[in-house]
Amino acid sequence: MKAILALGLLVAGLEAAPRTGVFTMNDGGRFEAKFLGVEKGKGMAWQHPAFEGVRYISLKGLRQLRLSAADAPGRRAHSARVRFRNGDELVINLNGLNANTMQMETWFAGKLSVPRQHLTWLVPGGEGELVYHGPRSLRGWGAALMGVILGDDGEDVGGVVITEVMADSPALRGGLKVGDLITHMNGKAFLDRTQLIQAVKKHSVGDTLEVRVRRGEKPVDLKIGLEALHWRFEEGALVTDQVGSMIGRVFEWPPLSELLFDLDWKSMPGMDVVICGDRVREYNAVNGYKLRLYQNYAHLYRNTSADGLTYNSTSIGTVSVKWPANKKAEIKVLVDQKNATISLLVSGKLLKTWKDPNGFAGRGGALGFNPQLADRMRISEIRLRQWNGQLPNGRDPQAAGGAEDHVHFSNGNNLKGKVGSMTEGKLMVKTSFAEVPVPLEKVATVVFAAPKAQPDEEKLAWITLGGEGRITGEILEWNAKGVLVRTSLFGEVTLNPSVVSSVQFR
Repeated sequence: MKAILALGLLVAGLEAAPRTGVFTMNDGGRFEAKFLGVEKGKGMAWQHPAFEGVRYISLKGLRQLRLSAADAPGRRAHSARVRFRNGDELVINLNGLNANTMQMETWFAGKLSVPRQHLTWLVPGGEGELVYHGPRSLRGWGAALMGVILGDDGEDVGGVVITEVMADSPALRGGLKVGDLITHMNGKAFLDRTQLIQAVKKHSVGDTLEVRVRRGEKPVDLKIGLEALHWRFEEGALVTDQVGSMIGRVFEWPPLSELLFDLDWKSMPGMDVVICGDRVREYNAVNGYKLRLYQNYAHLYRNTSADGLTYNSTSIGTVSVKWPANKKAEIKVLVDQKNATISLLVSGKLLKTWKDPNGFAGRGGALGFNPQLADRMRISEIRLRQWNGQLPNGRDPQAAGGAEDHVHFSNGNNLKGKVGSMTEGKLMVKTSFAEVPVPLEKVATVVFAAPKAQPDEEKLAWITLGGEGRITGEILEWNAKGVLVRTSLFGEVTLNPSVVSSVQFR
């Protein structure tokens, strides 16, 4: 068996490329296995302990491949973001632009150039350094719970009283009962309910706690395995269908920061997002902000707490939201701590910029999600990065440029004409009255004139590149040396294998 396996890997040249993959088939079948690559003429190679040797799947039978995380380049600042006519979108370093092509340095495939006719829009301000991209699992989000409701506490009580044990919970299976007095956890004494809750939430799903309770006059030692009661991880997303049970984690938020995540829902959205709180997985008693995305509006609250127990919540304002009909939206939150502003964009459209008249209230780096409706909701593609400070002007950058190019400025002004070359940090725009040199730092978006219809790219794959964009093409080969893809944008291009996070087959 070992000889067969070694031979298969040697022939395919895949020995240095194994990652865990979740394979979803066109017929709905789904399984997890070690992904090895793509071999020309054979298909996608995989290995599983239940089967001998290397197995292959025809790419025609696959709907999706989602890969485990890998160390990848690109978590740094980029000078531009570009969108193409086929819907692909990439972050790049912009090297040059002329009447025929755009030249770029990419983090996923080196130097590339693309015919200008493929360009839809260009944001010269680009993207800042990526702080976080995920999730990869529930670990680290504080979703682990015992499944109890706690009541009286303090020195007079001698611990923390259990007032309710949830049905089908770890607490019930572990032997905890209503009326038990928790005195110790993992050998440490607890008299304060809040401190006990925070100590539990520092653990992860699957961890086991050693809990000592006093039952009547008798001490009882129990082992409780933590589980996620209201959250689960499915195909790259945090999923919930219950009210409450907040999850969250701490990040190093840049002073100018951009938070993005995809939110989709079954009926209506109902999610509170805690921003820059000083206590992780705490809903109200924080110094930070709470953004409520609920049904047909978004509401921002300023929360302050002097002691971590009591709090004051102040409304900063509300904006109406018309959610997309497909029940999925990209949520973007732009935070300027110095100027105490928070801006909300939904699917690329700027809806509101709130300014806190009392200064920025955030005193930490906690990001939290707290469901407000008992309805299925998914949060995926969470990204936190530096922001260049340029506030979008509210226009849809994906709109076609019509017969002329459009240059939109950060202050809301615009120019129409023909965008020419880019040299020495300036963009040359030929208008009806003159050729105007425009400094790139003043440009918010360049929207290019609509060309003739482009050929359809059906039957190709959408290849997601780590949180940093998407490229469409036909996968020819995939091994340790690279992922060879035939694209309409760049011709044949070889991608760094570690940058690919998922493939959606069309």
